Amino acid sequence: MHSLTTIRTLIARKQPLAVMAACILLMVFIGVLTASNYRSQAALQDSALQQFRLDGEKRAASLGYFFSERKFDLRSMVASKEIQGYFQNVALGMSEQYGLKINLYVIGKLFTSNINSKLVQESTIYQRFLLIDENGDPLVDSTPAQQPPFIPRGLYPVSQPAEEPAVSIVAVGKTLQIVVRSPCIYKNRVVGELIAWIDPDMLFRNFIDNATDQDNKGFYLATNSGQVFPPLHNGKYPSPQGVPPEVIARIPSGEFSQLILPVDDSTREGVLLSRLPIHNMPICLLAWVRSTAYLSSPLSWHLLLGTGALAIIILLGIGLLIRFNSQNLILQQQYQDSEQQKLLLASRNQQLKDAIKKRHEAEIQLEKQQSMRIRSDRLRSLGEMAAGIAHELNQPLVGVRGLAELVLVKIDNNIGISQEELHRNIARIVEQSDRMVHIINHVRLFAREAGSVDTSLVNLNEVVQSAIGLLTAQFKSHGLILAAKCSAETLIVKVNPYSVEEVLLNLLNNARDALQSCVDHDADFVPTVEVSTGRRRDAGETIWVEVRDNGLGIAQDVQEHIFDPFFTTKDPDKGTGLGLSISKSIVEGFSGTIVCTSIPGEGSSFTVSFPAYQHLEETCSEPT
Repeated sequence: MHSLTTIRTLIARKQPLAVMAACILLMVFIGVLTASNYRSQAALQDSALQQFRLDGEKRAASLGYFFSERKFDLRSMVASKEIQGYFQNVALGMSEQYGLKINLYVIGKLFTSNINSKLVQESTIYQRFLLIDENGDPLVDSTPAQQPPFIPRGLYPVSQPAEEPAVSIVAVGKTLQIVVRSPCIYKNRVVGELIAWIDPDMLFRNFIDNATDQDNKGFYLATNSGQVFPPLHNGKYPSPQGVPPEVIARIPSGEFSQLILPVDDSTREGVLLSRLPIHNMPICLLAWVRSTAYLSSPLSWHLLLGTGALAIIILLGIGLLIRFNSQNLILQQQYQDSEQQKLLLASRNQQLKDAIKKRHEAEIQLEKQQSMRIRSDRLRSLGEMAAGIAHELNQPLVGVRGLAELVLVKIDNNIGISQEELHRNIARIVEQSDRMVHIINHVRLFAREAGSVDTSLVNLNEVVQSAIGLLTAQFKSHGLILAAKCSAETLIVKVNPYSVEEVLLNLLNNARDALQSCVDHDADFVPTVEVSTGRRRDAGETIWVEVRDNGLGIAQDVQEHIFDPFFTTKDPDKGTGLGLSISKSIVEGFSGTIVCTSIPGEGSSFTVSFPAYQHLEETCSEPT
């Protein structure tokens, strides 16, 4: 009996200890669950913050690609034939009355076309284009009715003619101006500048200020020096514009730093800021998020109240365990999604770099192939002229041989030959030798100078006669008639004579090939090619040369493509399709035009026109 009482006493004494121990164990259990939950919440918040930063990096990459496209747009416009043609005409001394006004009108049309065609989500990218000369004076303005915008003055240094287009962002009052500027280069010299204004509303709406939770997070656009441009929406958000630019510039790239920013005149709030650089740009994205959204205490006040009762603590512990597991799964899934998006972004960036590299290599290879084709086409033309060249050289050679044999016969037969006759014969030999040297030098200069942009004052009739002389023998050997009807007056133009001769040789060779097929099918057909020149005074004085044949003509659907590069109806071994394309490029390079007129069954004619040179007192007696 005593033993039983002792046992009950011990139990009664130890029962509070057991309860206390159970409570302590439960508190420890709750503490462990609470700590685990804290870590999970902290990791989840960090993952969400990193997800927001990753979203900012994608926006920065999109902005970098967007501005790269804008730079490419300006490079393409500066290199276009409209703008290059204008500065070329200015360098040639053309006045506004004789062509510059037309050039400026065409450039204005180019500006309007680019404003209407460059769109993002049905919104125009560009607001305005402005072309200025090297003195900063405007030449063409797409919106001349507006007030003159703020333009950072100063062109690129002349010592750096290949300077890349530059992007600058300027706040003029309450207006934000995003300006892309590109120098205009002509003959390694800066002769002007093309300036484009990008619509800031479109840029913020599509690339920056489209966050759904604009009250808790968003993006600013800032320069690398620290100047900040806030979003365009009207939300009540913290503004960093009162912070010194050097403080903004010192924010680490890709990491969040906490600053206290004003919301209004009486409220200040903690904000996390991170700088996200934009590739090859003097600007960056400034990602911001309210500290209260990501740095608040992850503990719920329900957990603190739950410690008052063991039953509630146990139930709450079970609930926390379930919540812990579910949050761990969510966190793991979000982390995996974040890693996948990061890998996807890196993969797409690498693909973009590879695509840019391949495109650059393809452009280089295409230029090499096109250069080789042009060289091959020119050498083929020289080969086709071989008969004419041989004929031109044969005549003086026969004369030289005859005179030399005459002198040798008289010397061998002791026939007296006077000093005067000997001098006359040797002089004629020298004269014929000089003629052969002139022919050879002409062919050599043609092979070297054809396609050159160097110009001189020439008589177009003499260029036509030179081209006809090289092909007369060839046409005669094919049974073709080559006739010339040159104007009796002197037709002075400012061109490269060998380039124009190359154009005429291309046109004559095409006419020969067209007539040859007619001769093969009709023995009674009289194939004729007629070359004529003249002067036209109806719409500005021009000098023209026409190559006309009486062949089968050109079909209407073929006429639309005859000046396209590599387009040809000949067999692969008889043409490259570059002749007319090169000819058009050469003629337009001298401010001329080339027009084809063809009626099927009646023949074809190609008319090449050049501006007449007005200052006849400066012309030389012989072409250079």
